[in-house]
Amino acid sequence: MKNASQIISSIQYKPQYKRILQHKCVQKLRSIMLPAIQKNIKYGYIREKTLHFVISSTLNKYDKDNIINTIKMVLNGRMIEKNANLFECIDEKIEDVVVKVDHRPQGNFKPYTTDVHNLRYHERSTGNIEISMQDSSLEKLAQEIQAIIKENNDT
Repeated sequence: MKNASQIISSIQYKPQYKRILQHKCVQKLRSIMLPAIQKNIKYGYIREKTLHFVISSTLNKYDKDNIINTIKMVLNGRMIEKNANLFECIDEKIEDVVVKVDHRPQGNFKPYTTDVHNLRYHERSTGNIEISMQDSSLEKLAQEIQAIIKENNDT
């Protein structure tokens, strides 16, 4: 009985399922990049003999050119034939590499916070003020706040 990976590996070489092999090739080419660049590559695909990578806007032009040159070097050299990890890319006829920039923010963005944002200030007021307002509901609310301040100040 075959498991799922054996079934996929036997199917991927059929012409109607070439997208599976292309996806594996793109992931392998992505894995040869530096880890700092890998995390900024959002996704990649192959269309009409052109490899497209979409990167986040945090990379500069030097990194963009570095991605293009590295992939072209791998595809044009003999490294692709000798490397067992790039086996999926042997049949792909990639002639050009295009790197596009996506300016949408990444979904897992977490802003940097420090302890300054979590400061709690202790109440320094004693609550000894006279409250006189024309609106009775506001006066009642102010007296409730005054009672809370006096209660917290006593403890």
